[in-house]
Order: sequence, then structure tokens, then C-alpha cells
Amino acid sequence: MNKNILEREVKVNFRFLQDKYSFSEPVANDYGREIFINYDRANQTVSISYEFGGSPRIEILYPSAETGDRLVPWATKDGVQRSRRFPKIRLVSRFSDDENSIAVYVKEMAVEFEKIESNWLKQNASLDL
Repeated sequence: MNKNILEREVKVNFRFLQDKYSFSEPVANDYGREIFINYDRANQTVSISYEFGGSPRIEILYPSAETGDRLVPWATKDGVQRSRRFPKIRLVSRFSDDENSIAVYVKEMAVEFEKIESNWLKQNASLDL
């Protein structure tokens, strides 16, 4: 799969994170078999990742103190311990690594993510960056 296509589609379809919810511009990190596209807001991160052989997934990293959830040691940012969760997104589309399929899948993923996480996104939109 061409990771550049995935990165482009994520940046186009998840633009609402910047425009509506005060997240930073995305930063893409390519680790060979994996790519992570991260949007940050204060000590929170929305990460869209893909590993060859799988489907793209979304995880949310947030300060453990917000909820008391179990912390993830590697997710500490600027001295703030963070937890993570994977939103339960149900998609109609099936992921395939052709360009048209990627575009459809990522668009649906973005729409569903905003829908199911709208309360969290709105509640935290005023965080200082």
C-alpha cells in the first residue's frame, strides 16, 4: 500500500480536528511497516495509524488524571502521564489497499469518529495549546 495516499486522505478527512476542535496540524511518522498521523491538543492526541496487513485504527491518548484510567508508560508527554483508548467505530466499508478504497474507508472512519466522540471533542475544545 502507498502510505502517502493514506496520509493524504487522513489529512483531508480529519481536517475537522484542526478547524473545529483546536488540534494542531498533523504530524506523520513513518516507521517502515507502520505509519502514525498524530493530532495534538495540549496533552491529548488523536492518532490514526496503519500497519501493513491490518486496517487503519484510531486511538486517543489523554492525561490519566482526567479519568484515573490505567496509564501507558510510553505515552507520557511533557511529564504528563497519559492513558489511551480505542474508540469503538463500526464501519460499513471494508479496508483495501487500493486508492479508491482507502479514500472511502478513511472518510467513513472520520465521520464516525466525530459522531461517536463529539462530546469528548467538544468538552475539551477550549484547552490551551
